[in-house]
Amino acid sequence: MRYLTLFVAIIFFLLLIFYLVKGPKTEFTFEKEKKILLIKNETLYVEIADNPEERAIGLSFRKNLPHNEGMLFIFEKEGIYPFWMKNTFIPLDIAFISKDNIIIDIQRMTPLDDKKTYQPNKPFLYALEVNQGYFEEKKIKIGDTILLK
Repeated sequence: MRYLTLFVAIIFFLLLIFYLVKGPKTEFTFEKEKKILLIKNETLYVEIADNPEERAIGLSFRKNLPHNEGMLFIFEKEGIYPFWMKNTFIPLDIAFISKDNIIIDIQRMTPLDDKKTYQPNKPFLYALEVNQGYFEEKKIKIGDTILLK
């Protein structure tokens, strides 16, 4: 009887290991609650990255970004902070926004390029990442004002 119990335990353990190694792989993403951002007459739903850890991760490792969504990076003080696309699979555009909520620069970023950095020539307080082409499609340009609700 003791050997039968040991045998069943070993089989159960082997099946558990097999399931963990070969079982379904689930991609986990921990998205925060989205806020509403208005630019011109356009509504954009954004996740907020307002601490160093969230800003460092950004949209890295994600496979897609819904059409009217993005990520708003909020810094503690105005400055020139470089952005890069390491481990970022989604083609993105980035708008750099002044403390007065005015877009001061828009740049197109290349996915998975960890050599190039993106930053404007002027200090900014916010940066907004969206799918590549979103700003062109919505006719959003430098000088436009944003409003976070």
